[in-house]
Amino acid sequence: MKPASVLKRDGSAVPFEAGRIAQAIARALAAVGVRDDGLSSELAQVVEEHLGRTAERAAVGLEEVQDAVVHVLQESGHYEVAIAYARYRDARERARRERRARGDRHVPLHLEVTEPDGRHRAWSADWLVERLARRHLLSGVQAIDVLAVVEDQLAQSPATELSVALVDALVEGALVRLGLTANALAHGDVRVPREELRAALECGDGCKALSLAGRAAFRQEAAHGSLPPAVAKLWSRGRLWVDGLDDPLRGAQATSVIEQAGNPWQVIAMAAAQAIEGACSWRRVRIVLPPSILGHLERGSTLLHEPINAIARTAQVLLYCDGRTPLLERWPFAGSQVGLAIYNDDFLLARQLTERNLPLLSGAQYARGGWQHRVAVEVALNAQGLENEWSQLDLLAMGAGTAATTRLARLPAGAREGDLRFAIFGLAAGSPSVEYLERQVVQEGLRQGLSFTRAANLPAEACAHLGRLLE
Repeated sequence: MKPASVLKRDGSAVPFEAGRIAQAIARALAAVGVRDDGLSSELAQVVEEHLGRTAERAAVGLEEVQDAVVHVLQESGHYEVAIAYARYRDARERARRERRARGDRHVPLHLEVTEPDGRHRAWSADWLVERLARRHLLSGVQAIDVLAVVEDQLAQSPATELSVALVDALVEGALVRLGLTANALAHGDVRVPREELRAALECGDGCKALSLAGRAAFRQEAAHGSLPPAVAKLWSRGRLWVDGLDDPLRGAQATSVIEQAGNPWQVIAMAAAQAIEGACSWRRVRIVLPPSILGHLERGSTLLHEPINAIARTAQVLLYCDGRTPLLERWPFAGSQVGLAIYNDDFLLARQLTERNLPLLSGAQYARGGWQHRVAVEVALNAQGLENEWSQLDLLAMGAGTAATTRLARLPAGAREGDLRFAIFGLAAGSPSVEYLERQVVQEGLRQGLSFTRAANLPAEACAHLGRLLE
């Protein structure tokens, strides 16, 4: 997308001008004694084209423009010029920080804060004040004092990116310095040595990791600490979703069809055992019960209601149905994960289930007892607004392959045996772009030794994550 404006450090926007980039490159050329002869203008044009291929929005950040300049200088072989430009850039940043450290509050901090879910936000004093009110119940003069101490420390640091957890640690230090130790103790986070958490993750001991730090710390370290930077960037922007980053020791999904049996209690016992066992290795478990169970329910057997509801608290339960069923009119499993599995697609039945918010599976395989299907990793890609943006689609495909490889490496051996699925959101069905992206994902998978198959639907978790692009 061709850049139209540049977001400055203070949040204001100015029109994008290739001429200003050319002037900055010309200064770097002069610093190393390289003749210009129009080279700066030519390189500035390449920078604009590079941003047009890589930028997702018409408004680009100043740091994004500067990163693009360094990239183009390096790729074009002007390494000394790139070093000179980077040195000038760092000198300007140090000067700004020194002014800030001397008390000039009008100098904005050049910082990015990484949220626990991977998203990035520019540093904002208002954001920290709101966080102090929410987490530490501080407002007024106390909040302003804490803000001043934290910003003074950051102004003396060379860091340009920090996590929310680090901000919270700085806040707690500021509270102690200001004599608000009781507030820090009452509202501060409980922390665990990171090396212990990593050691637990590396040995695959999920229970130990959970007991050490709790699920929140385990989720953050497992999800984002293990992601390559390019994948983390796609993830944080809402372009990529990978199932199970919050639960790295289990595969995505397992589906089992119970064998036909005459005694309904034997079927229920078998289903309960498979649901409990499956939940240890798979994040989502589906159990398809044979037609005999639906028959008992249609004839008014209420004794089966509670056992089926109990199984549905662990797994999704699907009652196999070879056609219409009067049970829908008096559905006894409202609010639980109980739905229907059918042989063929039935539009009217599907609409009925959708209106009742009930799950539905369709396919001939659900009529066969003993059938199983496992999905090790699910990936969803948000290509909204990337129609005919081939380089961006290539980045999405590479991200899908790398993310799946990273996820598989963390799974236990049994969960790695499942399929790899990917879904695409945001492109018109049958368009050249969606066909290109699908082909690139499959080919990228083959290059990394993976066999991808495309899924028809996006899981609810994927829809929620990818929707962040619209925020």
